[in-house]
Amino acid sequence: MRQELAALKRQVRTNEKIWSGFRKIEIEAIGAETFHQLVHSVTAGIKRTFRNVDAASIICLNLDYEIVRIMAQRDVPYAIEESLVMVSDSELYQWFPQPLRPLVGSCDEATQQRLFPHCKKSLGSMAVSPLIVSGKLIGCLAQGSYDPQHFSADAGTELLEHLSATIALCIRNTVNVARLERHGLTDPLTDIPNRRFLERRLDEEVERCRRYGHPLTCIMLDIDHFKSINDQYGHSVGDSVLKSVADALCKGLRASDILSRYGGEEFVLILPETKLVHGAKIARRHHREIKNLQFNAQDKRRLRITVSAGVAVLEKPLSGAGSDLGQWLLQRSDQALYQAKRQGRNRVIVAK
Repeated sequence: MRQELAALKRQVRTNEKIWSGFRKIEIEAIGAETFHQLVHSVTAGIKRTFRNVDAASIICLNLDYEIVRIMAQRDVPYAIEESLVMVSDSELYQWFPQPLRPLVGSCDEATQQRLFPHCKKSLGSMAVSPLIVSGKLIGCLAQGSYDPQHFSADAGTELLEHLSATIALCIRNTVNVARLERHGLTDPLTDIPNRRFLERRLDEEVERCRRYGHPLTCIMLDIDHFKSINDQYGHSVGDSVLKSVADALCKGLRASDILSRYGGEEFVLILPETKLVHGAKIARRHHREIKNLQFNAQDKRRLRITVSAGVAVLEKPLSGAGSDLGQWLLQRSDQALYQAKRQGRNRVIVAK
């Protein structure tokens, strides 16, 4: 009797510990502000909380292509490439035939390669729970252990199902927030960041420049005689020109660079840790590439365009810039751009 009672007490303490661990992970998931933070907190939290869990990943369908767009975001503080797996709906439903219940048991090599592609050592057992929102399967939460007995087929799955339901709702919420934010910070025509996004990021880069003393270069470009293109060839041709210029400017961007559509036919490039001489070279390269673009007008004539550009830099000791350094940098590049236009357009002017 005493031995049985002691065993029961140990089991109760173990169950309380397991429940406490799941509850902690659930709270972190609910508190996640972004999709990246959510994936990181859940997968890292599981491995940190349960010592016999050696691998954890979230498997997702691409919800209206938003997951891929979120993954493409730059300058996020969480690296989740090893924790997130993208699958097709047909593949996902092969794992979870109706009714949608967790898969618990042994883990074969093929399943491990698909669910835990970055785990090099062979896993002995796994627990894979479906992520369901409004009756729709959107992915699964996968856990793996080197111990073949850790996840047994006869184990209870109530806590795992509860956690998965919470994570599924959190995924939907963070994706929806990211979708709304992306739409609010993206130019719908060119699909690049808009002026609002630029101004937000510029403040961050100026602070980095101030703190570490790295140069920050700004290139402001304007399509020459753009109004006459719209007037002569129509807005559909004008839209095509804007999209092509945006695509050309995207080529060769580093992860830290910021490109935005600043105004109607005006674009801004912010280049962190870039000296003025290097920024001028980049501006001249873009100038040449855009000059070589060709467009078919409605009368089947070949239309060529040119751009004018102004380049300026912010660097220590930051003398003469005043308190609003970001606006000062934009004004300096805008003044250089204005000078390029006064000198006949189709050229790059570097601010002294």
